[in-house]
Amino acid sequence: MRLADYVVSYSLQINNRCLRYLAECDTRDGGTLVPEGGDDLSGEGHMVYAESLLTRDSRRLASMWSLMKPGWADTSAEVVSHVKTLEKAASGLADGGSGHRLAMRLASVASEDHEAQAILTIARKLRTEKPFSWDTLNEMFAQDSLFWRESVDFRQLPDDALCQRVARSYRKSYRLANNCFADAKNLTPKQRDKLQRRVQLCAHQLELLRPGLSDKGKSQLWYLLMMSDTLRTRSGLLKLHFEAQQAVAHDKTVEQQTLDIVLRHIDRQIEKMDKRMLRLASDCFSVKPKHIARWVEEAVEGLGLRDVSLMQTGQSGRDRDPNGSAGSTTGKELV
Repeated sequence: MRLADYVVSYSLQINNRCLRYLAECDTRDGGTLVPEGGDDLSGEGHMVYAESLLTRDSRRLASMWSLMKPGWADTSAEVVSHVKTLEKAASGLADGGSGHRLAMRLASVASEDHEAQAILTIARKLRTEKPFSWDTLNEMFAQDSLFWRESVDFRQLPDDALCQRVARSYRKSYRLANNCFADAKNLTPKQRDKLQRRVQLCAHQLELLRPGLSDKGKSQLWYLLMMSDTLRTRSGLLKLHFEAQQAVAHDKTVEQQTLDIVLRHIDRQIEKMDKRMLRLASDCFSVKPKHIARWVEEAVEGLGLRDVSLMQTGQSGRDRDPNGSAGSTTGKELV
């Protein structure tokens, strides 16, 4: 098994986790995600779980497709279209109701009762719609599984080329971060968004190699993942700040004092994220890109990919899981 095959196997494991989750859901309440069998998950709890799993894994899958891009970008219009859909879904799943869920989390950890109550009041006014139905998500992940299993062309990418792409992701993040943190207080929204995308891509691609990374490599990965989470949380807080103002503007039953309490609380949280971001930066990008490149190569060697039998893929492998064992294929999985 070469690194390209390992990427396919890794991606299929992520994909199958999403398909299994969707297979346990039923289309009720207009196509929203609801567990079968009368599970007593609350609607709020279930939505949080759906976002944490489906959104997180959509981002990871998009990062894997980015890693393999030289093998598919010029060969299949269908794959190109699918990757765009996957990236849109990752963003859309996070956007639909994320402000409400973030507000609920802020209320749960607020140190003052009056702040918690004010945040809850605003949270009830925020939108919570799901932008993607069960059918849409199931079709997307099923198609994703199909493309990975039929990835004969881009599975020919050599190990060295893929190692260079992982190292390149860190190098770009490293350079961008150095430019951004040189004047961190004056970062533009565009710079923050670009840094967030770059760090996330780098973290996901390095996470692929976690089992083969040294302790230093795993430590570096931890900082990258923390930076990615911090940047994403900060972005969510800014969005919540705007949504709270919009919600109150359209609902005159909320007092201005309540909104002011919430906005001040959000501003303090944004300030905390800024401080955390600066603390993380010194460790997150302390390693030179050339060292990361060497660690990536060592990780691939440590995984022993050349000693592993090639994974079964293609049409005959659609009813098997990424590890080669037989798996059930329900009508809902569409695999």
